[in-house]
Amino acid sequence: MTGRGCAQCGSPLAADDVFCGNCGTRVSAAPAGAPTATFAPPAPSYRSAPAAEAAPAAGPERLPEAVRLPEAVRLPEAARPADPAPAPRPPTRPGPAVPPAEAVPAGRFFGHAAARPAGPMSNATRYLCAAAYLNPAFANKVLSELVGSHRAVVPSRGIDLVPIIRHCLQARKMQLARDVLLVILLLAGFILATLPTISVIFLAFVLGFLPGVEWERKSVGVRLLAGAGVIAAAVVVAVVWFLISFLSQASRTFSSFGLLATGASVIVTSLAFVCLIAATLITYCYVRNRTLSDRLSPGAPGADGSGFDRQPDRVEARIAEVDAAQQGNVTLFDGQNPFIGTGSTPFSRAGERERAWSIAIELDRAKGGKDAALWGEHGGYVPVDPVELQQCLRERLLKLNDPELPVNERISALIVDDHIVGEGQRRWDSPLIDPVRKIPYSQAGPETIDALIRHPQAGLRYYQRASVSDEGQAVWAGGRQVIDGADQEVTVSAFIYVAVEGRMFYLEFVPAVLSPVLRRYHVVDRLPKLTSGQFLLKVVLDAASSAFRDMLHAPAGVIGTLLRMLAEHRSFSEEIDAATDYVYADVGAHISVRELGAALLPRTYIQRLDAAKYTQIIERLVTETVLDFLVAKGVDTTAYRARAQMILNTGTFIAGNTNTNIAMGTQASVTATGR
Repeated sequence: MTGRGCAQCGSPLAADDVFCGNCGTRVSAAPAGAPTATFAPPAPSYRSAPAAEAAPAAGPERLPEAVRLPEAVRLPEAARPADPAPAPRPPTRPGPAVPPAEAVPAGRFFGHAAARPAGPMSNATRYLCAAAYLNPAFANKVLSELVGSHRAVVPSRGIDLVPIIRHCLQARKMQLARDVLLVILLLAGFILATLPTISVIFLAFVLGFLPGVEWERKSVGVRLLAGAGVIAAAVVVAVVWFLISFLSQASRTFSSFGLLATGASVIVTSLAFVCLIAATLITYCYVRNRTLSDRLSPGAPGADGSGFDRQPDRVEARIAEVDAAQQGNVTLFDGQNPFIGTGSTPFSRAGERERAWSIAIELDRAKGGKDAALWGEHGGYVPVDPVELQQCLRERLLKLNDPELPVNERISALIVDDHIVGEGQRRWDSPLIDPVRKIPYSQAGPETIDALIRHPQAGLRYYQRASVSDEGQAVWAGGRQVIDGADQEVTVSAFIYVAVEGRMFYLEFVPAVLSPVLRRYHVVDRLPKLTSGQFLLKVVLDAASSAFRDMLHAPAGVIGTLLRMLAEHRSFSEEIDAATDYVYADVGAHISVRELGAALLPRTYIQRLDAAKYTQIIERLVTETVLDFLVAKGVDTTAYRARAQMILNTGTFIAGNTNTNIAMGTQASVTATGR
């Protein structure tokens, strides 16, 4: 069957169509004499549809001016190609958005995502790698979740899990080696020279009062003077202690204070133990801080395995699985949060400009619309394809980074991708679990995505996710750079869900804000150069101030680390055996590494304001695009307009000398200022 088609995208057109139902192009826009496209109706799939323009203005059918999207984010009419013939477009899914569809084998609905080549580490990745050395609890949680289990992996946007895992393994190995040496030295000390060992511990306790190391590149003269005073006092106390113990040897048996604690050997033994313990602590601090400075400096390359000790085959295989799974579009979660890894949502912690909303309307035909003679002036069901609508939303969202816009007007750090979520409690024979490798699949194919969009009551739910990383562009003027770009480290996400059920249309919008990585992990940007005396001086100060804590923690650290490694190995093996012993599997992700290292709230007002800005831009764009789509389909949008006005007017700001405050909606808020 052939018929009339759209001159822009080739989609089928009915005889009385005014707009193309696929791309929104006005039918009359086709130039006179243009060839009419012919078609064979394909199975609808928005993954195979070409990129298209947003729906054109529809005169009085638009939202009121107060609700309309600001012109600053609209594509100027002058920038649109005048020729209606299809023009080359950027790919619907940019490089970093999602892995290639070939990751899902032909004829299958789910598969394993494809890994990507390692590139330079992002700032967030570097900071989270540093967290492995600065916070052992962080490293233990990462390794327990990602290496010690077969659980699902939260999709990573803006970070790479592989270098984080490898640095966690490296940090654990270094800490275990330090603790083992300290335990051996302390145990030998208590046996061979009890009193000198106690003296060393007492000295370390006094040094613990030294101020903590500030790694800023500036003088620490005041702190060094204070530290020198404490050290001098500690030396005096230690010498007095040693002299008293030496004089007391004449009246005591040597076995009371250790096998070597006799006569002048007390001082020699004490100095030997001080040197050995100091060498252990200083060497650890030097290697750790050199790693932070060398391998995690700005622009550092990603970790491809070189420079790290090779792990056992089981661990290397698991790292490869995580490397691929982090690129997937399927998230199986454990707990309540289907948006794990994206930060604060209105359901986790309500905050400024963080609100979820929804719109539900009946799909009735608009008054005076097409086919009015058949259905009357008002009435009749209008079928709407949610797959087609999701594609329109995707194309309109990608216009925010349209190459036709000036570079300074683009939202360049924009990613639009698929987000499929479901609970992690699944049968072992579920199509979501690989029956051979016993791990969950991480990638859904195009056919699967289309089916999930059209079946909103399924065990998996599809959201379209639009994410903006707050990475500022470099500023140029007259061909010269005014200032370089700045990374505010805030990621704003918006999840868009569309459902058509019971002749009703439902639109859901959930925003999320991911705060920056904790400030303490930014130390990699504040370390002095390795060649400077400041670096060595601060390494010694760092070792001295933490000596007592490290010595006291060493025995528990050795036992705890070994038990934890044993538990991870046992848990990994038991999860494999569970497939034969149990019907259900618990494979949902427990934690997000990015969220694990994030601050509770944005650090500055600029970060909060930027989060609000991008949330509102996406919010307004979504409401307008859906309105245009419904209007083009002939749907009565009266109820939609009322609800959209209520949503977009929430949080009205009123300035001036007035006592009248206005806000609309159940979640509305208002701020009033006056003179």
